[in-house]
Amino acid sequence: MIQIAFHLLLYVFLILAIYHGFMLLPVRAKRWRSLEVLQLLKEAELPPWLFRLLRLRLKIVEEKRQLLLGCGFLINAGVYEGTRRLLMCAALLVAGAGYASLKQPMFTLYVEPAYVMAGAVSVLIFLFFDKKILVQLKAKRAHRIVREIYVISHHLLYYNDSRMSLHAKLSLCAAQTRSIRTQFGLLLNEWYQGSEAAIAQFKTRLGTDEAHSFGETLNALRLNEHASYYELLKQRIQDYKEKMELVRDSRKEMVSYVLFVLAGLPILNTFRVFMYPWIAEGRRLFDAIN
Repeated sequence: MIQIAFHLLLYVFLILAIYHGFMLLPVRAKRWRSLEVLQLLKEAELPPWLFRLLRLRLKIVEEKRQLLLGCGFLINAGVYEGTRRLLMCAALLVAGAGYASLKQPMFTLYVEPAYVMAGAVSVLIFLFFDKKILVQLKAKRAHRIVREIYVISHHLLYYNDSRMSLHAKLSLCAAQTRSIRTQFGLLLNEWYQGSEAAIAQFKTRLGTDEAHSFGETLNALRLNEHASYYELLKQRIQDYKEKMELVRDSRKEMVSYVLFVLAGLPILNTFRVFMYPWIAEGRRLFDAIN
């Protein structure tokens, strides 16, 4: 028994030594790999023949591009839409194979056909309603961006009487960012290479109406930091506040609907417990009369 425990401990120590040895090996930072992957996804394009085969239209691709930008996905819209359609065809084939395997299990390599069909149908539904999902993701991301731009605008307004440059004021606001920290950091880094181009890139990366209006306000402040331009900033802050209140009210309304439905469940249960026996008895009497 002692010998078995000794061998187990030796095995654990050996695994730990191998693990820490691999951890000490020099590797390239992951962020560069992720940037390379994102760059490849952004620059990738479908071959013209596949574009025509999948019957892709420029109007649909442009609509998906706007949705993907609003969601923060910097990938080629044509590649996304083409991949979605190919995956839908693959899901249909898998569902067909699952149905055929009810009689010939070899089509799904003897995997339970019900599981295969359920998985394929779930993927098919997800891909078919991807537009609605992207719209919801875009709305949630836009709400987060509004909240952070609202905070940044408040801090800029606080530095109204300061003699610092606009870049220095924005640098002090960087600590207040969270979901847009990467885009805001790129804005600050690219500022002295060309402030106008940096603001334009910032608006493109975020891809929302609120980011566009905030960028226009920054352009106005960049050209002339007059007190009147801070009045424009106050107006923007009020607009952001109204949008946040609208989202908050819609969420409260949705929660009230859910609570209303939940409150109706005990009433339905009461009807089932107390009224159903009387209904069943009346039905039996009616059948007896007939």
